[in-house]
Amino acid sequence: MHEMSLMGGVFEVIGQTLSQHKIKRVLQVKLKVGELTNAEPDALQMAFEAFSKGTVCDGAELIIERVPVTGRCRSCHQEFKIKSLFFLCPNCSDNNIEVIEGEELLLESLEVE
Repeated sequence: MHEMSLMGGVFEVIGQTLSQHKIKRVLQVKLKVGELTNAEPDALQMAFEAFSKGTVCDGAELIIERVPVTGRCRSCHQEFKIKSLFFLCPNCSDNNIEVIEGEELLLESLEVE
């Protein structure tokens, strides 16, 4: 379950962010999770609960925003949502595609008390 290691990274960032401020409690954590991370929201939720136990994040709400895969054709520069495993430009049918969204795991925001 790679969601545990992903959440470990998220908690490192949370720890670094919170160390700069006097925070009593985290109420909400919002993540942006790209579809290509293959992270399952339920598994991320379980990992979040495990990591948050006994911390200022204990009891916080986890909000996960899924980010669809978006590509840009390097030939014609068309941007498009990628809906299958075949990364082909719908404009020129080239397969020289750059993924510009959908691989990220970002800590979008923290709501704190």
